Amino acid sequence: MTTHTYTKRAVAAAVGFMALVPVLAFAQAGAAVQTNAEAAVTTPAGGASLRAKVTTSSTAETTRAERAKEKAVKEIDRRIASLNAIVERISLMSKVTDLLKTNLKTNTQNQINALTALKVKIEADTDLATLKTDVKSITDAYRIYALVMPQARITAAADRMATIINMLVSVGTKLQARINAAKAGGADTTALEAAWADLGTKLGSAQEHAQAAVNLVMPLAPDQGDKTVMASNETILKLAQGEIKLGQADLVAARKDVAAIIKGLGSLKANTSATSSAQTQ
Repeated sequence: MTTHTYTKRAVAAAVGFMALVPVLAFAQAGAAVQTNAEAAVTTPAGGASLRAKVTTSSTAETTRAERAKEKAVKEIDRRIASLNAIVERISLMSKVTDLLKTNLKTNTQNQINALTALKVKIEADTDLATLKTDVKSITDAYRIYALVMPQARITAAADRMATIINMLVSVGTKLQARINAAKAGGADTTALEAAWADLGTKLGSAQEHAQAAVNLVMPLAPDQGDKTVMASNETILKLAQGEIKLGQADLVAARKDVAAIIKGLGSLKANTSATSSAQTQ
């Protein structure tokens, strides 16, 4: 698997504030969210969507078949709606490369197209055995909820984390300038500098966890009914979700550092004002 790395930008080089990521620079992952070519279905001639009656040995079986078609169509429509929501979320991503966004959108749209074709085929099925196979493929071949959606959500979470990291880097740079000014004025900034250093450490750690999460999920492909692959995918998704949680915890700690620095600077300003006032009396 190709190793993906963040593009890094040096921030506040004078004091050595860590280099943090402005963009999640992931290469196109060709294996990600496969298009299910193996499970592709053929739309009946003319694209007819009227449900054909299944040839069975009894009216009861025909009724069951029609009910199976109705349930299958609802399941497919639900999955297509979820995939359309994913496409919209991908469009909103701002810290991943355009290449990655295009790749995710293309693969997701291919899933939508394949499910749409499967829906038409199921509606037109006239053989009970074929209908059962096609209905079963909805969950076996199209791993929307088991893989595609978790994969996209983890990528989106990493994108949000990168956005927050950038914001906190900007805040950290401004706080650094204020700390330096206070120190130059003779104030004791030991605690502030410690909090500022911890801010940089937490942001760097959050960056690493976001990158690790994406690196884990991008190579995953639908299991196509293979239980071994399915178990492996589930394990990797859980690991990636764990990375996201660790990164989010780092960001919570980073925000606390920012709050502590702002409060500390406020106390220094108040003490300076009080001292100046006392000296003029």
